Amino acid sequence: MDMYCKTREEGFGDEVKRRIMIGTYVLSAGYYDAYYLKAQKIRRLISEDFKKAFEKCDVILGPSAPSVAFPIGDKKEDPLKMYMQDIYTISTNLAGLPGLSMPGGIDE
Repeated sequence: MDMYCKTREEGFGDEVKRRIMIGTYVLSAGYYDAYYLKAQKIRRLISEDFKKAFEKCDVILGPSAPSVAFPIGDKKEDPLKMYMQDIYTISTNLAGLPGLSMPGGIDE
């Protein structure tokens, strides 16, 4: 138990712990139907939308994040800003599609 606690405390940052706790909460008995099943239905709809799009094209290009990389710890106090950094990759992940992020451009 001691090793388990230490690896969880030292091995994960605050953002990872926050996301794990949200996932655990959503999958708990009282919220399974309210959140998880609805999310699975939405996931299926997103996947179907991508299948329709790929009938017309082979590749979809878009940004990976809404801003350039920020200094480590810069958004630590604002979980919503941290979450928003993933906003453009979420639909691809939900659809179960592969993705590639490539750096491009220069920030002065």
